Amino acid sequence: MINVLYIVAAFLFRLFFKVFCRWEVKGRENIPEAGRLVIMANHITYLDPPIIGCISKRRIHFMAKEELFRVPILGYLLRKIGQIPVKRGRPDRTALKQALAILEQEKVLGIFPEGTTKGHKDKLGKAKSGSILIPIEGKSPVLPVGIKFRGTKLKVSIGKVFYLDQYYDRKLSREEREEVGEYIMSKIQAELDTL
Repeated sequence: MINVLYIVAAFLFRLFFKVFCRWEVKGRENIPEAGRLVIMANHITYLDPPIIGCISKRRIHFMAKEELFRVPILGYLLRKIGQIPVKRGRPDRTALKQALAILEQEKVLGIFPEGTTKGHKDKLGKAKSGSILIPIEGKSPVLPVGIKFRGTKLKVSIGKVFYLDQYYDRKLSREEREEVGEYIMSKIQAELDTL
């Protein structure tokens, strides 16, 4: 039931983006076909999760703000398709555990490291510290994705996976967390700059 719901939703959104947004996606060949993966993208609209969900044949579990799960019907559907509620403004250990469990099962996790929609800005904000720790603690490759709307045209660029393995199995200093965050955002920015 869950997979059917996800597949149907992905098909309908894909159709919508093709017909109404004339979407153009490059770099699909960079998406690993198996194994744990964290997809990180810029966040410009509430349509970003379905946009990312449509670029891959693999099911993606997104981390989303807890408030969305309180909306009737929407909250029910989000839970049914395996999305993870996140409390904003403070560390959420429950959400972190759920995210790491997804990666341990060799599945795909979707994160918008800026933490909230930033509108159609060409320059990205900072990555939230919690988001950068997930691929490190989960020992997962990261796939950077850039999303841009130009008028009514939607463009998506998918980069090559990268690893943060030099940070595995140790406690990071504040400077190192900032360094990792800047590195991740630079990878997403590089994809945006190609659009």
